[in-house]
Amino acid sequence: MAIKGIIFDMDGTLIDSQLDFDQMRTDMNLPPNAPILETVEEYSGSRRQECEQILKRHEQRGVEQATVFPGIPALLLHAESLGLKMAIVTRNLHEFAMEMLQMLPVTFAPVIGREHGPVKPDPWALLYICQQWNIEPHEAIMAGDYRFDLEAGKHAGCTTLWFSQKRVIGASDWHGLADYTLENNFLGKQLLDEILENHRDQT
Repeated sequence: MAIKGIIFDMDGTLIDSQLDFDQMRTDMNLPPNAPILETVEEYSGSRRQECEQILKRHEQRGVEQATVFPGIPALLLHAESLGLKMAIVTRNLHEFAMEMLQMLPVTFAPVIGREHGPVKPDPWALLYICQQWNIEPHEAIMAGDYRFDLEAGKHAGCTTLWFSQKRVIGASDWHGLADYTLENNFLGKQLLDEILENHRDQT
């Protein structure tokens, strides 16, 4: 079955907000390497409100310092020229995502933030988007830079594309969840063409 759409993660994949997750954990007094959203979700009352305000301050700073990764605009314009649908699923707040997405040359629909439903690695948002697009999950690519993106893609039944962003391939146990790996954003157009051709062969 042919690929008909791409669901992108935003921060760390298309846009670099330079968020310091270790500093976030320090400011919130969270354990090292704890998943931030999931940990804060377990809190209640003033403790949770305090953490949410700290997170929001960091994200606002991220909007102010955000830049687009080199090579990304050309990849997105190529995907648009091929008629592919494009959406965003982010663990960021929707309002901040919409601000940063204005830096990119294409339109994404829908854009799903963390307040809209279960966050990645839960596949909810991916399945919702496929439903909105009236396609099957295996007709979509889930593209992102971190394990949550790849896990969500696998849970949903999508093809997974990992943007390594100069990480050492194979250095983490989740790298094997990627069906395809983009090592250089400037080669994104070629890799996308390869993925589409591979899936045409399967029809």
